Formats: sequence, structure tokens, C-alpha cells
Amino acid sequence: STSHFCDMSSRRGLMFVLVLLVVPARSLQTFAHSQSRLVSHYRPALAMSTASDSAEVYVTPQEEVAAVPGQPASVPSPDISGVVGPMKKFVKLFGGEATTATVPCGDGADDDECLALCDTDGCDILTTWSTLRTLQIGVYFALWFALSTGYNIANKVRLNALSLPYFHSAASLAVGTMFVLPLWLTGIRKPPKLSGAAIRTLMPIAFCHSIGHIGAVVSAGAGAVSFTQIVKASEPVFTCGLSALLLGSTVSMPVVLSLIPIVAGVALASVSELSFTWLSFGGAILSNVAFAARNIFSRVSMDKPKGENMTPENLFGVLTVMSFLYALPLALIMEGGKVASTWGAAVAVTPASKIIRYTIETGLYFYLYNEVAMSALARVHPVTHAVANTLKRVVILVACVLFFGTPLTPMSTAGSAVAIIGSYFYSLAKGRDKISKEAQEK
Repeated sequence: STSHFCDMSSRRGLMFVLVLLVVPARSLQTFAHSQSRLVSHYRPALAMSTASDSAEVYVTPQEEVAAVPGQPASVPSPDISGVVGPMKKFVKLFGGEATTATVPCGDGADDDECLALCDTDGCDILTTWSTLRTLQIGVYFALWFALSTGYNIANKVRLNALSLPYFHSAASLAVGTMFVLPLWLTGIRKPPKLSGAAIRTLMPIAFCHSIGHIGAVVSAGAGAVSFTQIVKASEPVFTCGLSALLLGSTVSMPVVLSLIPIVAGVALASVSELSFTWLSFGGAILSNVAFAARNIFSRVSMDKPKGENMTPENLFGVLTVMSFLYALPLALIMEGGKVASTWGAAVAVTPASKIIRYTIETGLYFYLYNEVAMSALARVHPVTHAVANTLKRVVILVACVLFFGTPLTPMSTAGSAVAIIGSYFYSLAKGRDKISKEAQEK
């Protein structure tokens, strides 16, 4: 049931992600580099440690024990120092008696850097940083998929319980605001510094972000989540159109060709959608236009001031706070007159405590999945981005169809597949265009 999902899965997943994302993942590497001064002091011990870890163990003549007739021969105990050493240092790490350090993995100049645990006795290498980076990206992608799927399901559950999409949109942004502000105020995350010029630069971007979010929530509330996802796949069409109209940008032939299956797939899925409503379709289209405009404003403002400490995480945090300031007045205008009556009817069916919990959980899902997405996509190749973004949409579509039992006609399924494949080829084409442009500029 939907209540079972929100009561169990949501809280377990969110608690894990909250702990993981309070400090950006790259802070581990920053901390390790800050401790690298210890390496020169521990270099002899480190060399011995790496040598003993990789060397084969032989039984010397002094270790050989002659067999006594009628008794089993004595066998030397295995050398477990390669495991005991790191374990001891790991325990000391929590007591402040050991620290992490970044050290060379070998003697060659081209060797990768490794993460090591060090104390006064020396250092033990744990793993290479390249392995940790690969693992980090994998965790980011898994969280991105899981959180975005969780958001879309939890958002529909919330809308089914209380049909106020504008207020729900503002509430999600409010939850994100309440999540990120304490991180800045306590210094857990380095706070951004914004000048008046930076705020003016971000205002149109935040407005478009707010409208795009509202449009998507309105669409999900008026129809099936799966249908919203299908229409949302057509966002590249609006991005290309607005870029050509407002910026005079030219579009390469591969990009143009990739737009054809997107338009055809969305059209096919729309005419065969059993739960089709014009409000759902219009909300998704509005969201596409707004997010496309957000991309345009972001591109135009690339050379304009955006403040200090504007990491991808902080940028999304600032946009969330500013978007909430836009979304709240819109919610009051659009739904202020019916809040009391709608709330009264909703709590007669669903306890108020559950509705409030649904709202908080959905807001956390929304904020965290967007922040994780920005962190993940900043670390990968554009082609990897294209594959991941396509897979994410497929995962959300399938999960929502299964969770809500949404019926799909063969035509709707075919249209969805065509549109998603088109968006995949669009992302590939745009990624290659970006790489070619950067190569020409160099």
C-alpha cells in the first residue's frame, strides 16, 4: 500500500542519505590531502609496510621444525600482520591517535595516489584514490536513481492524500530550505557569499526553477506519474527551440534527427494514454518550457558573478531558497482560498500527522535527489551522463507503473520507448557537440 511505502522505505532511505550528504563526498579527499605532511615522517615505515604486504612469505631454516615420530609436524602460523596493522590503525582513528594521508602507491612517477592510515608506527595503504572515485560515482548514481524514484512515488502519494499541488510545490522547496540553511549556519558546509549582482543573476534562474517544479507537480497531481515522465522526456525539444529563438544558436544535424523520435514518441503516448488529461499534459509542458528557460538563463549568465563558495551543492541550495520565495506567493494566489476546505476533507480520510510526514519526506527526496544529481553529473563524461539520465527515466517510469498499477496500452508503451530512446540519442549528440566545441576552443 502507499502508506506502507511512506512509513517504512522512505524513512530508512532518507536517514541513510541525510548522513551521507551532510558533508560533500569530496571532503574526504580534501581532509586526506591536508594530512599529507605526515607522509615524509612515516616514509620508512610505509616502505616496509608495502614491501611486507606484497612479498611472498617463506619458511626460513630457523623456522623449520623437525617432525617427531608419532606426532604431526608443526606448521608455522600464517602471517596476518597485513590485516592486523590496518585494523589497529582504524580503531586508533576514532580515538584521534591515527589519521588518514594521501601517499604514492609505488615508486614510479606515474603511480596513482593511495589512501593510507597512519600513526606513529607508520602507514598502511588501504586503497587507491581512483578506486575510491569510481566507488563514489557509483554510489552517487545509485542514490540519484533511488531518490528520484522515491520522490516521484512519494509525491503522488502526497498528492493523493491532499490535492494542493501549488502548496505541495512550495512545501518541498521549504523543506529543502530548512535542510540546507542549518548546514550553512553551523559551518558544516561552507556558506555561499552572494553580492547584489550575484543575486540578480540568479533570480531569473530561480524563478524558472520554481515554475518548472510547480508544473511537474501539477502534472503528476492531475494524471499518472508515468505519463508526466513521458511528456517530460520532450524537454530537449524546448531547449533547442528556445536556444535558437533567444540565443540564435545553431543545432547540429544529429541533434535535429534525435528530436524527431522524441516528438513522435510523446505524441503517440499521449493519444493512447488511458489517464490523459489536458491539465496533466499542460503542466508537464509548462515544466519543460520553464526548465528549458532555466538552462538558457544559466548559459547566458556563465560570465556573470554568482558569488563565492558556489559549489554545485551550494548553487542548488541557493536556488532552492530563492525558488521557495517565488513559489509561496504563487501558492497563496492559486490555492489560498481553498486550503481550509481541502485540508478538512483530507484529514477526514488521512490523519494530519501522516500528511505532514508525507510532505516532509517528499521535500527531502526532492532536495536530496537534485543535489546528488548535480554532484554526480559534475564528475562524469557527457556520454556517461546521457546513459545515466536515460536509465533514470526508465527506472522511474517502470517503478511508478508497478507501484501504482498504472495500465499502459501497447501504443503508449511503444510511444514511451521511442521518446526515451530519442532523448538518449539527443543527450549523446549534445555531449559530442560539447566535446567538439571544447576541443576547437583549445
